[in-house]
Amino acid sequence: MSARPASMNKPQRRKQADRRADTRRRIIDATIRCLYRLGYSSTTFALVAEAADVSRGIISYHFLTKADLMVAVRDAVYLEERRQVDEVRAKLGTEKYLQELPRIVMAGMRREPAIAVNEILLAARADPELSAKLRQEEQEIERHTLASQRDNYAELGVAPPANLAVMSRVAVATFRGLAIAELVQGEDAEIDACVEYVIQLFEKARAPAPSSAS
Repeated sequence: MSARPASMNKPQRRKQADRRADTRRRIIDATIRCLYRLGYSSTTFALVAEAADVSRGIISYHFLTKADLMVAVRDAVYLEERRQVDEVRAKLGTEKYLQELPRIVMAGMRREPAIAVNEILLAARADPELSAKLRQEEQEIERHTLASQRDNYAELGVAPPANLAVMSRVAVATFRGLAIAELVQGEDAEIDACVEYVIQLFEKARAPAPSSAS
């Protein structure tokens, strides 16, 4: 009997890869829902398995530890947020996008996936493995974010603020904190007013990069 042509195996391998990717996505989505509803400590492999309608063994196949699963959630949320932001930028144009960026970020921080990420970040304080792995992930996210922002300014022919990295960190921390405050205080947190005030502060703080002496 002749050997099966290699080309005939490719569709099967693609189907298997698609199934693995779909299962992984279901696990991550279920983890986000569990984190949002129940918090980090209650989000166990058993609970996620039930929510994703898979076995605990399947989760362990994709993620060796809970920390690995949480880092995967962090990465997936970032990539989805980045996709959404790119769509908004394409729709608004780069200049309008930069003007609206604080409000766009705040809107994202209020959503279920971002609240789930907050649970993960807070849990890292008491989990050395999670803390170490998240630190690497956050550094990579910041690197990509700053590079993207510099590209936006370059597209407009404008020098980015000299303190762009600091402003970005302050903005993310501020909006993340406001999202948490809204969970606790509800309308009393006056989030929209806070955001507008933060925007005013950033406008005052924003300074073009100093030009080199000729």
